[in-house]
Amino acid sequence: MLRHEDLAKIARQLGRQPQGVADVVKRCLAGHPQVITNYPIRWCSGTPEIFPTLYWLTCPVLRRQVGALETEGWIERVQKRLASDVPLAEKLQAAHQAYADKRLQLVPGDEMALLARHYPGQLQALKESGIGGIRGEGIKCLHTHLADYLADQTKLNPIGKLVVELLRDRNITIDYCFDYQMEGLCRG
Repeated sequence: MLRHEDLAKIARQLGRQPQGVADVVKRCLAGHPQVITNYPIRWCSGTPEIFPTLYWLTCPVLRRQVGALETEGWIERVQKRLASDVPLAEKLQAAHQAYADKRLQLVPGDEMALLARHYPGQLQALKESGIGGIRGEGIKCLHTHLADYLADQTKLNPIGKLVVELLRDRNITIDYCFDYQMEGLCRG
């Protein structure tokens, strides 16, 4: 549930004003936003722009730690594994489809009809974009996969699960983001 003070905290966490926040879908044990849901359509000058990232990781500690994984080359390692591990690739494709389906559920019928009638390309992107807006196979970033995994109670995202395992192997606490360097963001 999105509270008034959440938007201010999310802005501090991200270092900018968030746009299109629909809800806080996951909080850490201290009650701070960790993952938000974004509304998937932004109307700019009367034209729809699809924002395909349904779940956004806001926790500054997790964002920093996942960024370190990406810097170490984990996206490339996971891509290589996906190329040779058919069951993992199939699970990821199922997660991409589930993500697109969840995103579609946020859009009211009248807005879907408007897209179908006047903006079929945007509607197609809305229906076909997977986690982080990807079309087809693969991954764009680990942040979006972790956000999807944390937000989705069914835990379908195998890459998000892998990120959780990597973080836990490094003794990073997933459910509580206390960090002395981030105290003002995570504790206050």
